[in-house]
Amino acid sequence: MKDSMKPESLMMSYGYKPELSEGAIKCPIFLTSTFVFKNAEEGKAFFELAYGKRDKLPGEEMGLIYSRINNPDLEILENRLRLWDKADDCAVFESGMSAISTVLMEFLEPGQVLLYSSPTYGGTDHFINHFLPKYGIHSLGFKSGMSKNEIIKLVEDAGYADKVALMHIETPANPTNALIDIEMCREIADHFSTSDKKVLLGVDNTYMGPLWQHPLQLGADIVMYSATKYIGGHSDLIAGAVLGNAEIMHRVKVLRTFLGNMASPHTGWMLMRSLETLKIRMEQQQRNAIEVANFLNGHKKITKLNYLV
Repeated sequence: MKDSMKPESLMMSYGYKPELSEGAIKCPIFLTSTFVFKNAEEGKAFFELAYGKRDKLPGEEMGLIYSRINNPDLEILENRLRLWDKADDCAVFESGMSAISTVLMEFLEPGQVLLYSSPTYGGTDHFINHFLPKYGIHSLGFKSGMSKNEIIKLVEDAGYADKVALMHIETPANPTNALIDIEMCREIADHFSTSDKKVLLGVDNTYMGPLWQHPLQLGADIVMYSATKYIGGHSDLIAGAVLGNAEIMHRVKVLRTFLGNMASPHTGWMLMRSLETLKIRMEQQQRNAIEVANFLNGHKKITKLNYLV
């Protein structure tokens, strides 16, 4: 039955078992630091998985350990959020910048190059141009409107053709609404990939997702959100999210474990609340935005409108 439901319906109860929480119809806030193990051996096995020391055995699942690693509120939230993008897994963070910076730090190494779209969110731009260089990571920006061949030439002229490891794009861009072709960027990433090195494509989908644009279906490897915006929706929390396939998300979650930048149980609970009305809110915001844009588009004091009407 649940397989036939749309994500907006599944946001009410997906992944939550009332019988595990005294029959409470809504998921409680699990304000606990530590969880009980059956024995020391079980705890050891869970930590080995959490720290990436070994792969899961057939049929093995990692239990609850410590809220820096996993927590019921976050696990249920992540299972619900991934439904919108049809991702294998999801990791939620304490802010959008936590999500983005974790991805950049995990998939870039000293001497490698980040190819990114410009303009991009100010916080992301600052991290790329002021923090990544401290770790020996180079970056190269390309403008919205550049063609595939122009971007490839830009990289080759800079001498970075064999050094690009990750593409990061933000579309629509904050705050200009500039659009970047995701499928074109997949082709560019593949152009610079080799048999032993795949260039990954990450997309900041904050402005269009998770309702109207699904980058994983267009060739992206990683999707990132500031969940503070549409997903949270009420200006009462700060959070971020990363989604992708199981292999990529394992790496993201292991680094998150040691950076300690996951969202709190309370934030996880509030985001579950927000997901229940996500589709309704975003569709109404779309209608409102169209009305405002149409009004401004014909206003004599407006010379330029960054909105497609």
